[in-house]
Amino acid sequence: MKNFSIFVLFIFSIHSFAQQNKVIIISNKYEFQKEKNAYNINNMLKAILVSNTYQVFFDDEVLPVEIAQNRCKALTGVLVDNSNMFLTKMKFQIRDCQNNLLFETTEVKTREKDIQNAYIETIGLLSPELKKYNATLIQKKEVVEIPSDVVSSSIAKYQFVQITNGFAIMDATLKVVLQIYNTTNPTIFIADKFGVKGVFTKIANKGIFEYYMNDKLVVEEYLF
Repeated sequence: MKNFSIFVLFIFSIHSFAQQNKVIIISNKYEFQKEKNAYNINNMLKAILVSNTYQVFFDDEVLPVEIAQNRCKALTGVLVDNSNMFLTKMKFQIRDCQNNLLFETTEVKTREKDIQNAYIETIGLLSPELKKYNATLIQKKEVVEIPSDVVSSSIAKYQFVQITNGFAIMDATLKVVLQIYNTTNPTIFIADKFGVKGVFTKIANKGIFEYYMNDKLVVEEYLF
């Protein structure tokens, strides 16, 4: 009963945080992009923000009435690309409705040469950086110790976050490990693991990712 009470308090704390600065608006095409959602950057960013408890809207979609009438009820997310010919480098800024800078992540970078994989990797690296902003807000609230058995029973090993035409799959650290895309069969998806293509089959609380590597079939299992 004590564990349950602490767990309820933990959930209430998360809910309280979600009510504070939970809405963020991001662009579907930043200055460094030639077209909307180039390299799937914007969908990936949305998935990362959703996993960090934000309610996310693109700036070109219809906004809820209360936000459309008062943009100060939402934050603005700015993705900054400082890449050069040797490195892909990005950072993310959170600004208020008057363009005041509230938070800026550390610049994340990779030497990955394939541009698609490089963007996937750097966007993924922003997730733990965003938690630094969340932590700053949470420090203002009461800190509650949660028994390890309660935590382990309430958090799945992997989780789905919806993106355009499919889902991003994230591990316990909220790092994107796989992206899957819808087919005409609701249990079968086209999968992409940082450039490795395959088939993902959803069965109850588990998923099977199958692909070929050096002419050999590789099977990976994901529990949810």
